[in-house]
Amino acid sequence: MGKFIYKAILTTEEDGGYSVEFPDLPGCFTCGDDYMETVAMAADAAKTYVASLLLHGEPAPEPGQNETPAGCEGIFIFFEADASYIVEGPVISAAQAARELGVSPARVTHMIDAGILQGYRRGRRTYVSTRSVEERRQNTRKAGRPRRNAVQA
Repeated sequence: MGKFIYKAILTTEEDGGYSVEFPDLPGCFTCGDDYMETVAMAADAAKTYVASLLLHGEPAPEPGQNETPAGCEGIFIFFEADASYIVEGPVISAAQAARELGVSPARVTHMIDAGILQGYRRGRRTYVSTRSVEERRQNTRKAGRPRRNAVQA
């Protein structure tokens, strides 16, 4: 997993909240209602942008020395990303995945964190790719110790 840091430009909006743009990531924009939400949204937007580039075999842009426009705030956003952050195809909720796999929703979250299932979190909700759930159902391991293969002499 690569480590990245990019400068984000925060602009205070007239009707409240902030908008964010990344000069080194063309087309990467987001916004938030308050400062903390804005920073979190900025990190997620940059992570998704870079992960998408990596997924499609493109390198992440080199961070540059960008000036902060007057009336704006410049902050640096650090994140880790790789291509596995992008979940392709249809998704289901963690609760639905848990029912299909016969485990708890918390176990589904652990399986995502361990890389066993593909999924992501949006706010307080967790989503899992239907493809990774189906693959797990087809390749389920049995509980207990693996049997030792008998060696024939």
